[in-house]
This record gives sequence, C-alpha cells and structure tokens, in this order.
Amino acid sequence: MVSVRRSSSVRSSDSAFSQQNARLPEKVEESILVRLEHLTSILLILFERVITTITFILPRSVISLFTSVVRFILNLYTTNDTPYKKLISQEETALNEDWYLRRVESLRTAQTFDDLCYLNGFVSENHMVMTKDNYSLTLHRLNPEDNGFKSNGKVVFLQHGLLMSSEVWCVRVNKDDNIPFRLCELGYDVFLGNNRGNKYSCKQRDLNVKDRKFWDFSIDEFAVYDMPACVDYVLNFKKASSLTFIAFSQGCSQILASLSINRELNEKIDKLILIAPATTPKRLSNWLINSIVHFQPKMMFFLFGRKILMESISRWCGIVYPPFFVKLIDIPNSILFDWQGRNIDVLQKLVSYFHLYSTTSVKCVVHWFQIIRSNKFQMYQDSTLFDPFEYPIHVAMRVPEVLLIYGMSDSLVDIDVMLDQLPSFDSVKVDYVKDGPEDTAETTIGEKKLQQLKEEDGSPAFVPEPDTDNVKVNETRVTSSEETENRSKLHIIGVENYEHLDLIWGRNIQTAIIRNMLDFLGE
Repeated sequence: MVSVRRSSSVRSSDSAFSQQNARLPEKVEESILVRLEHLTSILLILFERVITTITFILPRSVISLFTSVVRFILNLYTTNDTPYKKLISQEETALNEDWYLRRVESLRTAQTFDDLCYLNGFVSENHMVMTKDNYSLTLHRLNPEDNGFKSNGKVVFLQHGLLMSSEVWCVRVNKDDNIPFRLCELGYDVFLGNNRGNKYSCKQRDLNVKDRKFWDFSIDEFAVYDMPACVDYVLNFKKASSLTFIAFSQGCSQILASLSINRELNEKIDKLILIAPATTPKRLSNWLINSIVHFQPKMMFFLFGRKILMESISRWCGIVYPPFFVKLIDIPNSILFDWQGRNIDVLQKLVSYFHLYSTTSVKCVVHWFQIIRSNKFQMYQDSTLFDPFEYPIHVAMRVPEVLLIYGMSDSLVDIDVMLDQLPSFDSVKVDYVKDGPEDTAETTIGEKKLQQLKEEDGSPAFVPEPDTDNVKVNETRVTSSEETENRSKLHIIGVENYEHLDLIWGRNIQTAIIRNMLDFLGE
C-alpha cells in the first residue's frame, strides 16, 4: 500500500476553498436581502407618489372630512401640554382667547422672512447677490440702527442647512430664543443667507427655474460660488475687512468646503461658529434610509427626477391638519434618523415644522449619499472611473477662532470624524452642557477623539451628575496664561441628549447654545 502525503500548501488551499464555499450561502443570502431592501424602498417611494397624487386631486370636502377624523383621533391622546390640548379640542375659541396660541398660529402661517421679523417687532432688508455662474441669491439683513439699537460695528452672517431657508433662524415662539434677533439687539449687523434653489434664491440669468439645468448643482456649487459671493458682498457693502460666520448643519459643510478651496476666504472670517456640523454623516439607524443611500445616481434621478427634491412637501403643508403634519414629520425623523424630538415643545414644532422645508436639487442629496458611502467629505463624483477630490479642510482652513457645538445624541454628527477633518489648533477647550429630559437615555455619537484630547491633558473623563441641571463641565488643555492674541483656538461644546434640530429649536437653547455663543463672541 502506498500512502500519499499531501503538502501543507495543498491542505491550506483546500481549507481556504472549503471556507470560501461555506461562506457562499451567506453571501447569496446577503445579496438577496440587499435586493429586497432596494425593491421595498423603491415600492415605498412609488407608493408615496401615488398617495400624493390621489390626495391632491381630492375635493376640498373630502379633505375636510379627513381633517375632522384626524382631529378627533388626536383628541383621544392625552398630553401634559395644556395649550396644545386646548388648541386641538377648541381651536377657534382658543385662538380668540389665548394670546400665546394666537402668536403660535401667526408664526406658523407667516409666509415670508419679513413677516416673521414683523411679528417679532423687527424690520428687515432684502439684498441680492449675483454669483459668478449667474445665480441670484437673496440675503436678508437685520440692521441694528433701523431696529432701534446702537451698532457695535460688527457683522455676522448666518447660513441655514439642507432643505431649509433663512426662516429657520427666526421661528422660535419666544422672541429671545431667536439667534438673529438677539445679535441684532446687541448691535450686530446681521445677514442671513439663502442657498441657490430655495424659495428666496430661485433666479438665474440664463435659465428658467423649470429648466433641468437650473437644478444641476450640488454642495460643490455652494462652496465654489455661493459662499464666497455672499461673504464678499456683505464685506463690500459694509466696507468691513472680516465677519463672524454662524452655520447650521449643511451650512457648516458649505463654509468648511469653501474655506478649503478658497484660501483668501479664510482672511475674511475672524470667527466661525459651527452648529451640528454634518460634513460626513456616519450613523444611519434605519435599513430604509441606508438602502436609499446605496442607490446609484441613475436610480435616484429615475425615482425623484433631476430637478426639485420632494416638491410635494410644500403642498402637504397647505392641506394637512397642522397637528397631524407635526406627526408626519416626527415619525419619519424617528424611523430614519432615530430622532425622538423630546427636547422641542410640541407648539414649537407646530411653528418650526411649517418653516422647515424649502426646495433644493435632487443632485444635492445624491452628493450627500456619495459622501456617506465613501465616508469622505468629497466633491460630487460624476464618474466611477476616477476618485473624487476630497475637500482639504485639515490643511487649508485657517480661521483663527472656531466654536463647534454638537448634540451628543445627534446621529448625523460623528464628532471624531469631524475633529479629524479640522486643522490643528494651538488651544483646544472642551465643554459639556447637561440638558434634555431626564427620561432620555444618553446616546453618545463618537467620543474617542475627545477622550484623547482629555487624556493628553490628564483631565478626568466626564461623568454626568444626575442631580445637576444645565451645568457646564469645563475641561481645558491650555491654560489662559498660555494663550495669546495670535493663537488659534477651538472650543468644542457637546450638549447631552440633544439631537440635530434641538440645537436651533430645543427647549433650553438659552443655556445650551446662545449663552455659549455670546461668550465666544465676547458679549
């Protein structure tokens, strides 16, 4: 009998082959699951289109019937918010008798930025900016002197986020919670930007808003054209050398991208405030949104077209019973982003949500999906043949003072990724603000980098105290004696239990945001 001894290389090859064969069923199962998710996502999107079409052709009497049914159902749910309960149960009487509810309704139904200012006792100006590619952008201005306040000679520019307009900054029921009004009262000349394609910036010299080419823009155009044009216009108009820039969500991405490719822009911004900066969203909690994120651009354009994204939302605002519209926003936010919205009062939502949406291009959202898939803050990728250009924020941004405020329960902001993208600073200060309802479980989205910053200084890790409310815990790497006027400074503030929208519409914005912002500005 002759025995044949197999070599170790043959045995290892057989072992690898058997392992590969064992994994084949798993790969097939995973591929089938992904295809099913994509198919389900497509069917849901098409179903929404069908429902929308049917709803918009229904007679007004049928819509009124549905409104009565929805109102009856909402009345069955108990709530601790007495004004809200009063509004649902006895709407007409409540609006006549309750000044607070009248104010809520007035703010909700305000049609323009000027209307919102008027309701708060302010007057505003409209300015038009022409970009190098011939888009007309509207800026709103709050001149302190026209509103009865002494000017301090300083200029502030505010930029909104994705699918928004300048209105989102001025919809707080409590006037003092509106950042632009507070700054104007302190003497700042306040300018508010509007992205190309939204309700205030829908003009182009050579194109009609109905043309597909009008909507052929992404984050790149905001960075290359819009941000520099707006900043230059304001500085030329004011004959100033620099200004303070305040941005929310995608507004942060736009200015950071612009700073990284427009080196001279860095000299024109002396202080930068980033609120909920979502340059590279990482954690998406739902299979539906993850499925849509992985659609190829051709599929997205097939499903949503190449012009306006979700144009029907504006029409839904006009026909849906307002308290039910709040539910229609809260439920998708919870499903898609795991936002619970517990830090925003329901009456505040009733106002804010009706001013939340403004138009943008489908291409802009396709760009965001590319960023999420690659986990890189990159330019729009037209072809898979070449790698896209990644915005060089780390090496090119040179704004001397930066305040970064993020919600520690915000699924769209990964603070570790954000800090890796920023340049090095001579001084880094980290604060935490304890806020939010006590029954909200804290979910910290990315703390590794911050922990490293603390360990470098030997500072103890932050441990929340359950009996402390709205207390700021300070950890500093560089002492004040080491700081000089020409040192670059980064101040990071994490707000416990705060989600994305909480940072502009949250219950305790005075403590969590405005007070820290004014401290940063030296007020």
